[in-house]
Amino acid sequence: MREVSLRSKIAIFSVGLLTFLGILTETSLTVAFPILMKQFNVSLDSVQWLTSGYLLMVTVVMCSTAYLNERFPAQAMFRFAVVTCFCGSLLCALAPNLALLMAGRLLQAMATGVATPLMYHLIFELVPLHRLGFYVGLAAMVVSLAPALGPVYGGILTNFISWRMIFWILVPLIAVLALVGFRYVILPASKNPRRFDAIGLALLAVSMLGLIEVVNQWGRMGIANWGFAIRLVITFTALALLVVHAIKGKREIINFHLLARSIVRLRAANYFIFQFANIGISVILPLFSQKYLGTSALVAGLIMLPGSIAGAFISPFAGKTYDKHGPRITITLGNVSMMIGCALLCWFTKSSTVLTLTLLYMFIRIGFNTGFGSTMSDATKRVAPAEKGDVNTMFNTFQQYAGSLGTSVLAAAITAFEGRTSSVNANAAVASGTQLDFLMLTVLAFFGLIFTLMTYRLDSPKAKPVIKKVQG
Repeated sequence: MREVSLRSKIAIFSVGLLTFLGILTETSLTVAFPILMKQFNVSLDSVQWLTSGYLLMVTVVMCSTAYLNERFPAQAMFRFAVVTCFCGSLLCALAPNLALLMAGRLLQAMATGVATPLMYHLIFELVPLHRLGFYVGLAAMVVSLAPALGPVYGGILTNFISWRMIFWILVPLIAVLALVGFRYVILPASKNPRRFDAIGLALLAVSMLGLIEVVNQWGRMGIANWGFAIRLVITFTALALLVVHAIKGKREIINFHLLARSIVRLRAANYFIFQFANIGISVILPLFSQKYLGTSALVAGLIMLPGSIAGAFISPFAGKTYDKHGPRITITLGNVSMMIGCALLCWFTKSSTVLTLTLLYMFIRIGFNTGFGSTMSDATKRVAPAEKGDVNTMFNTFQQYAGSLGTSVLAAAITAFEGRTSSVNANAAVASGTQLDFLMLTVLAFFGLIFTLMTYRLDSPKAKPVIKKVQG
């Protein structure tokens, strides 16, 4: 059987490391939110855009990567991502105000939006099928470990030096990475690339931005105002137009027709829930730790370190288990662990300690990394080879938007409680908002488990001829 060449391994490693650095910064600023709020004199619903806005830009860029990976060779895509990430990191390190910091974050997001699907693109093109689960497991480790390590990385630097060092350290690393990647990341473009769907991209961007704005408006001012109503109308109008465009349009920014296949649809929903919880918890735990427990930025970040290490350790083994035994063990365990972990966090929110948060987060991370990579691997095996790029784009888009929406929803819940409580009871408001967040995540994890159980029937022997027909 064909194995993975050394050149292919170096290429995947180079793009994977760039992806890791980009995603690391997604959540690295969360521990610095209290400091940034004071330094720039802004509220939580404004400063949270440094994370949710980042993720939204990543999502929009990822929507076009199915076209970009077909239109341009991998080396050109990698070079664009490296240069953009370098410039964005430099701008963030020097930013004198929130606006320029946000601009730098958006440049970084563009790089991450290109690099992440490119990493999966190289894996799907260069790795044989019998090794796919292991390599996708490694990629899932990058995608899931980086945002979990972000608060640790950001907490250490913010506590001992400055939040600006989060970005200064990236600058030389990206420069070194460019020297390696420019030589080894080589994969030709498609001979027959699809046509670019500008209308679909615009409608999708408006829909996603509108939904996040609706959530933010709810957190700031509630739903009984004209601002909320206007945002809601715009969002649902854009969504309706997007559905019509997807059904009747001759071009497609994302191949949503893949969702007509039941298992792919259920896996996509489960993947979205996994990442919604993953990024959401990575944002609210450090915030809760500092505002309610009164810890430093360093301790807030270190709470997540054991879980991050445990999750990274389990990912490759989960990939191997998937390769040998299929998706039932890994995805089921992932959903069950997420549901139990979030339920316990909800139960112990107001009586939690640093040790409680650390242990429960570690339990959640082990479950998350057990099921996350297998979800995408299994969906990829349900489609024809020519459609793997579409699955890659769709799942990566869902993954990033889930993080953006999760950040906004969970932050909005805390903001809503803070806005309805006097400053004297600020800690109680943070605790109540965080408890509601964990309750929402528990419910979502329960639905993820239901979706997994539904696939058992679809994966029965009677259904397998249909799956083979789709793959062929």
